[in-house]
Amino acid sequence: MEMTEKPVFYSATPSRWKRFMWVVKIFLVVFLIATTSLVASLLHRQVLKLPSLKDKPEANADYYNPVLNQKRDDKEYKYLEKIIAEARKTKHHDFYENKVTLPQGVRQYIPVHAGFYVNWDVQAKYSLRRNISHMNMVLPEWFFIQDSSDRIMLDVDSAALEIMRLGRIAIVPMVSNYFNNKWNGNNVHRIIQSPIRRKVLITSIIDALEKYHFNGINIDFEDLKETTDEYMISFQQELSQELHKRGLIVTQDIAPFNEDYNIKELSKVNDLLFLMAYDEHNSESNPGPVASQNWVEASMDDILKKTDPDKVVLCIAAYGYDWQRGEQGTDVTYQEAISTALESEGKVKFDNKSFNLDFSYYDDDDKYHEVYFTDAATNYNAIRAAVDNEIAGYSLWRLGSEDIRVWKFFDNDVSKLKLKDSPFNYHELENIASSYNVDYVGAGEILNVISTPQEGKTQLEYNVNEQSITEEQYLKLPSSFVINKTGEKDHQISLTFDDGPDERYTPKILDILKEYKVPAVFFVTGINAEQNLELVRRIYNEGHELGNHTFIHPNLENISDQRLELELRSTGYIIEGITGHATMFFRPPYNTDAEPVNPIQIEPLATAKSEGYLTIGSSIDPLDWQKGVAADTIVARAIRQHNLGNIILMHDAGGTRDETVKALPRIIEYYQTHGYKFVSLATLMGKKRDEVMPVEQGSLNHLLESTDSKVFVAGYYINRILSALFFAALLLSIIKISSVAILAIIQRRTERKKLIMPFNSFPKVSIIVPAYNEELNAVKTVRNLLKTDYPEFEIIFVDDGSKDSTYKVVKDEYSNHPNVKVLSKVNGGKASALNFGIGSADGEILVCIDADTLLHTDAIRKLIPYFEDERVGAVAGNVKVGNRINLLTLWQHLEYTTSQNFERRAFDTLNAIMVVPGAIGAFRKDAVLQSGAFSTDTLAEDCDLTLRLLRKNFIVKCCNEALAYTEVPEKMNMLVKQRLRWSFGIMQSFWKHRDLMFTRKKLNMSWVLLPHLLIFQLILPLISPLVDITFLISLFMPQSWLIVVFYFAYFALDLCISLLSFKIENEEFKAVFIPVLFLQRIIYRQVLWYVLLKSYLRAIKGELATWGFLNRTGNVKQVPV
Repeated sequence: MEMTEKPVFYSATPSRWKRFMWVVKIFLVVFLIATTSLVASLLHRQVLKLPSLKDKPEANADYYNPVLNQKRDDKEYKYLEKIIAEARKTKHHDFYENKVTLPQGVRQYIPVHAGFYVNWDVQAKYSLRRNISHMNMVLPEWFFIQDSSDRIMLDVDSAALEIMRLGRIAIVPMVSNYFNNKWNGNNVHRIIQSPIRRKVLITSIIDALEKYHFNGINIDFEDLKETTDEYMISFQQELSQELHKRGLIVTQDIAPFNEDYNIKELSKVNDLLFLMAYDEHNSESNPGPVASQNWVEASMDDILKKTDPDKVVLCIAAYGYDWQRGEQGTDVTYQEAISTALESEGKVKFDNKSFNLDFSYYDDDDKYHEVYFTDAATNYNAIRAAVDNEIAGYSLWRLGSEDIRVWKFFDNDVSKLKLKDSPFNYHELENIASSYNVDYVGAGEILNVISTPQEGKTQLEYNVNEQSITEEQYLKLPSSFVINKTGEKDHQISLTFDDGPDERYTPKILDILKEYKVPAVFFVTGINAEQNLELVRRIYNEGHELGNHTFIHPNLENISDQRLELELRSTGYIIEGITGHATMFFRPPYNTDAEPVNPIQIEPLATAKSEGYLTIGSSIDPLDWQKGVAADTIVARAIRQHNLGNIILMHDAGGTRDETVKALPRIIEYYQTHGYKFVSLATLMGKKRDEVMPVEQGSLNHLLESTDSKVFVAGYYINRILSALFFAALLLSIIKISSVAILAIIQRRTERKKLIMPFNSFPKVSIIVPAYNEELNAVKTVRNLLKTDYPEFEIIFVDDGSKDSTYKVVKDEYSNHPNVKVLSKVNGGKASALNFGIGSADGEILVCIDADTLLHTDAIRKLIPYFEDERVGAVAGNVKVGNRINLLTLWQHLEYTTSQNFERRAFDTLNAIMVVPGAIGAFRKDAVLQSGAFSTDTLAEDCDLTLRLLRKNFIVKCCNEALAYTEVPEKMNMLVKQRLRWSFGIMQSFWKHRDLMFTRKKLNMSWVLLPHLLIFQLILPLISPLVDITFLISLFMPQSWLIVVFYFAYFALDLCISLLSFKIENEEFKAVFIPVLFLQRIIYRQVLWYVLLKSYLRAIKGELATWGFLNRTGNVKQVPV
């Protein structure tokens, strides 16, 4: 009784596919145009012509140095060459060779190229970030001994630590006794003279090192009050013992020519000694060089008489002192010294005896100053001396204060041997990068960067014999940033709002502004603007101005210039796309100072200027963003700061802004009653709104703006649709699994109460086993079926034209068995094989199973009693995974238990079981024949037959005690192949029976089964990746917590339902299943999406689909008898 129906979705012509492909092509063209427009917009720099605010001052006049005209004294030159030669004459070069005598923990850092880092100078972090690749070790000043404590105090800069981690360099923090602005030698003495206190201190050091996974410690105890070196040596020895156990290094800072340090003994217990060869003249001495060359070399000679060179690291001075006559000196960085020289017209000269620099000047109060400092030339010569002395390396004191030219050679091999082969190009040092100080002109909070730092120029002379810089003349001093400030107007105030728009607060703020007739400026983030198009339009249409606040509100100190450009361009085009107008206003996130003071803050302003933006600062900041702040506090702060400037900073997004909304009317009323007028930023600048928010000119800009506008509108609605789909999918899923759980519980209780009446007689059962290429499992399956405890049965084994020896092995084994019929037919698919078997069946009840499935011995006996009810047409058994051997099969075990079997229980209550599984299902033969038997027009013959039985008013039940163990795919490609057949077959079955959807006929099918199949089998799996994508995108969106909470709340509910399903199935749910279940849900969604997508494409294409073949392994475990 083989059937030859035309397969559902089959098309003999490709017309349907061609129409679909035309739609796809049109979509791809639109997508390509949109993408090209967005990319072009991001790459295209649209620099608006900024309005003229003030004439640009001359910021970088050439610096004339009369020293150029002075001839160097040849006697001085010869004297210098002599002292250098004498100091080095006994040395030879093997600096870069590994010293096998060194411990491995130290050897990995040789040669040491280090820098000291301090928290109290923002330039230090800037230098660290820029130059970390030139170092292999950093010594941050993070551990401190307090005045009366035995334990260290930590002051770890987390941002700097992250930079160091990313740089993959050794981090060796310094323990300093500098606390409360003084060196506390007394407390050091109190600790190290006591064994107990020493142990406490060492323990606290170890705790800190292990907490942060640092590489060692640097001891910097100065201004000590010791009368003996015994205690210091004991402390260092005990510290070394404990740290070396843990693979950490111990280092110590040593002052030169200081007899308080027992170098010989300390070198035994320290891995490295850092020789602080600076402060030859210091703040308390007379003016003079900080670290003259001969003094540095003499300090090295002195310490090398007492210890081995491979223990010594030379600390190099990268700073100076400014001595006012009659006063103590103050330390200055190289940048500060150069800026002072530029501003005071001091004449910088290089002393070719000391290799240090100096100049003098008179300050604004006519006080005389002398300044001595070092630069890259000084440092080069010092490093050369260190290398030729074959010491362990060198370290810069300190990062942030150095002449940045030092990094051109800092990690180079500058030994004489290397330089002989590869001469140092000292001309690289003749250009000096600008200083990063800031000069302001004008007044106000509207900032325009009118001059960026300009390079300086020097001329060097180089002694090739000694490989030293012997002369340096400053031809032009480097210049700094110059920023023009404007917008200072008497009794005029501009209100600005950052971080929005936000649909909760921005409309309320706009209503208040409208009521009081007050203009404002809204600095929007791109991510919020594209989600609130109508709010952005409303802001502009109601007469307010818009500014650029970047796309996702990053900290500009932590991103590159290129990233900032993309942030500005993307947000700028969003604003322009929505309003039709560009904007010239920019406000950096997290930093709205009217006077930024360091390069990390200023460089983004210069980048914004290059993109055509003015930076808007603020001087009146009531800090309304702080958590827990009350409206009264916000108002009080705004009032207290009323005379600080002209721009008020508030926020309409980025958190809970209810108190801002409450405070706003009171702030407006206060300023208005005190004679202030609220104006726009354009008014503060003396401009009109169209001048600061112009219509973009130029055909390319107009084209991009027009295209982007449509893209952003489309993106807005797509985002809304995605969000709606996300919540709809979650809501529907929650309703489903909750309903299924309730129905499953009801079914279980009903099943327990219901007594199945015993048979007076046993109807004959025909067990039909269709098989295709099942040589591996076939004999085992038949052998298993013969063990059934049901008395009246026959086994009909149907080989569907297998290409292997399936038919032969079964026939050879069971051809003479009275209960087994072995049949063979031409290949026609599973449905035709089942129908062929039905044609030979003598039983009233048909039990159909797959050839890779093993039944529990009592499975058939438990299925048959349900047929006492004449209305029952079919009974589904309980399918278990029989080959749980890897993660994939474990996932399927979870799926069978928590989804397929659990849902079948639930829908049993409503007579809406979708499918009696092919692995184990019992059918009344007459009902099957009345329904037309198994059809061949779908790949899901079991699902289609189940639906046709329901249409014929038969009842379909499930018997959860009838257990079958099936072989599931053990590899992903086999799983995809199996699920593609299932998915496409279910799609075909739904399409065949769609006429019943939402009709009054067969309510169980039209309002439960078919809608459930459509929504949860054919629609939601198709959009499920969108749920995950929406979740991931939401992590970077405002109010992400709502989606995150829903996402994980659903999983928590799913987990509870899974626990319930395992309990109902009397199976153990192991703790390890929790992460496995979470992973399974995520990955399965993607697999089912792929499978369903392929099914849709196959349906559209109208291809013929076949039964197919899955590779079998025979790993199903034998079920208990």
